[in-house]
Amino acid sequence: MTDLIKQAEAFARERHKGQIRKGAAAEEYMVHVADVASRVQALGGNQAAICAAWLHDTVEDCPPTSVAELAGLFGAQIAGFVAELTDDKALPKAERKRLQRVNAPAKSATASLVKIADKTSNVTALRLSPPAHWPVERKLAYIDWAEDVVGALGHQPAAALTAFKAACVASRASVLLLK
Repeated sequence: MTDLIKQAEAFARERHKGQIRKGAAAEEYMVHVADVASRVQALGGNQAAICAAWLHDTVEDCPPTSVAELAGLFGAQIAGFVAELTDDKALPKAERKRLQRVNAPAKSATASLVKIADKTSNVTALRLSPPAHWPVERKLAYIDWAEDVVGALGHQPAAALTAFKAACVASRASVLLLK
């Protein structure tokens, strides 16, 4: 692991400190971030992709983190990938979700790889530790939406897409089995 990747991991761990996932296990949010970074690395992501994976939710979920701050610490390229992966929290949730689908085709290859790893992690979490308050319909709707976003990406590395599709099949089966 390079020093820059270690710095990105340390930064993400500091910024996400105290955050908890929505799932029934109420695990630390960093479990998700580490999973995304691990998936990107396993799929052959380069240093910039792995750094972007560690940092992908910092601007969106860890104010006052900004793209400019990330650029100063990690360089414009990595900050740009994170910017591609960041939703505008000033918008309503439904609009943010719609824009993920609309903006997917324009994502860079690196941002697409991180996005697929992120969605794979989230869909897998629906199977392993689903939010207790989510009804079956909401879980299935999330999987459908994630498939729409990933399907719209202009760059779809084969191995990443295979892992994502397998996660969707397993999670959908698990949700329906528990119905």
